[in-house]
Amino acid sequence: MAWAEKMSSGRFRGGYRNPDGRKLYVTDGGRGYERKKDAKDVAQECEVQARRRAAVDEDRLLASVTWGEWWDAIGDAKTTDGDTDTARVVRNIVSAQLRPKWGNVPLNKIRHKLVKKWVEEEELKVRPRMSPEYVHRVFGLFKWSIKRAVDEEVLDASPCVGIKLPKRPDKPRAYISVSRAAKMGAFLREDYRDAVAFMLETGLRPGELCGLHADRIDFDTGWLEVVEVFVTRRRLIKPCPKDYDVRKVALSSKAMEIVRRRLGDRDPTAGCGQTHSDGTACHSPLVFLTIRGRVMSPKTLSDHITNASTKAKVTRQTAYAGRRGWFTRLAEGGLDPFAMAAQGGHSDVKQTTKYVQVTAAARARTLAALGEATPLTVIEGHRGAARGADPEVQPVKDSEIPDGEDVG
Repeated sequence: MAWAEKMSSGRFRGGYRNPDGRKLYVTDGGRGYERKKDAKDVAQECEVQARRRAAVDEDRLLASVTWGEWWDAIGDAKTTDGDTDTARVVRNIVSAQLRPKWGNVPLNKIRHKLVKKWVEEEELKVRPRMSPEYVHRVFGLFKWSIKRAVDEEVLDASPCVGIKLPKRPDKPRAYISVSRAAKMGAFLREDYRDAVAFMLETGLRPGELCGLHADRIDFDTGWLEVVEVFVTRRRLIKPCPKDYDVRKVALSSKAMEIVRRRLGDRDPTAGCGQTHSDGTACHSPLVFLTIRGRVMSPKTLSDHITNASTKAKVTRQTAYAGRRGWFTRLAEGGLDPFAMAAQGGHSDVKQTTKYVQVTAAARARTLAALGEATPLTVIEGHRGAARGADPEVQPVKDSEIPDGEDVG
């Protein structure tokens, strides 16, 4: 039976016992719940899910279990980090698409023809204002849940095999090149200008950059360890990046120079001052702060980049365009795609290829491999220049940008 307890802050935490009898608590990221009822309701839900997970572990769930009950038993693998954008998208898909359709259907009653009809004729059929990408995302989550049932031997086979999904258009995505970053830099303050430059040197996701702690930088070996992420909506630090893929990224001399400049003479043991979702005490400062000393949030960073790209009259950019720019630079430089995937935090090389954008340099290398002479091409980020290259643009002084533009 779940219960609620009052915390020292005056808010409430929910309590429940797992199947082994051990007491567990839910505290909404350490802050607690404002209402006692909310804390108890969340604890009750966690208790039910814990029992179902235990049933899975002990092979006590039968194929007659409904899809909704099955998701309650295994879905936490997709939504454990409930404060992230990805976790929220998963919850939305489950509540809007999957539960209404399959929630009350037993797993052993989900047939191939029913799934096929669902995708080709019913709710997932592509229609005006419905993106094929959304269909892939919804179906991918459903397919994952069924695969788990097969892996756990609840089902003998998957009804999702052989389902034909709508083709996703393979269109180029905006990316920040070195020359575009120089143009945009004229309309970025120093703090955001350094953030853009650092993304082009490391390929960090926006949340990873904003959550980067100084102790994750090893100046002796020249490697950065990606561990923490800043979660915008809850304004807290999550202890591991997307897909729990703690990884290392090689640091260029320019990247290390940026880190030294951003840290300045700050105390390296002062801590970041932000709540960590795992409850641990922090003893290292964040590398990237705004000029007012505030945390640089991913959304604010993206807003500044978008505004700068508009003012610089280049292709509209967002924060993720910096990550695509890094992948594209590595591809142009000839880095092995598996090394790119490892440092970029991708488990599948196919995912990495989506980040590499087609450039003039890529075309020149292809033609050269075919034995065709090509004109000299500037590889951005390398020494030297050629006629027609974008000139360096002198950035404006920080004092020339109105205070009102800083919302971070």
